[in-house]
Amino acid sequence: MNGIYGMELQYESLVPIERPKDTFLSVGTVTFLMEGKELPLDFSITEGGTEGNAGSIVRINACIRNFDPKIFADEYEKLGLEASELDFSFFAARYHDTYLLEVYTEYFYQKSMVYLPVTLKSACLLFQDGQTLDYRDRITVCAQSRLAEVS
Repeated sequence: MNGIYGMELQYESLVPIERPKDTFLSVGTVTFLMEGKELPLDFSITEGGTEGNAGSIVRINACIRNFDPKIFADEYEKLGLEASELDFSFFAARYHDTYLLEVYTEYFYQKSMVYLPVTLKSACLLFQDGQTLDYRDRITVCAQSRLAEVS
């Protein structure tokens, strides 16, 4: 089986970040628009870090892992899918009709909980055998707009 391992995501701040070491990034649900239907994926582990100097635009690299198909089992059933079908072959066969619709992301200063706007520069879906699918050119304007908004 060549199921989902995780995703590599690269963000860039939209404003200068005064204290990059004091920031926190959390990524949860990733939603693909596939053949006109929404396909959510949930990940419970976010790892990564920032690159850049204080007071400048920074890059935030993240790897999200621990795909949990149970979270959206009902949605998969409504789409006529089994979670076990969500493998490299499934995504590769639909790649040209698939877009990244939303990446639930929170980026903020840890102490003050001030949210910071970001843009998603790249997104790569990773599979257990090391194969990947690059979605950097398949990120919707809607996804970018939601990331730019801050609470």
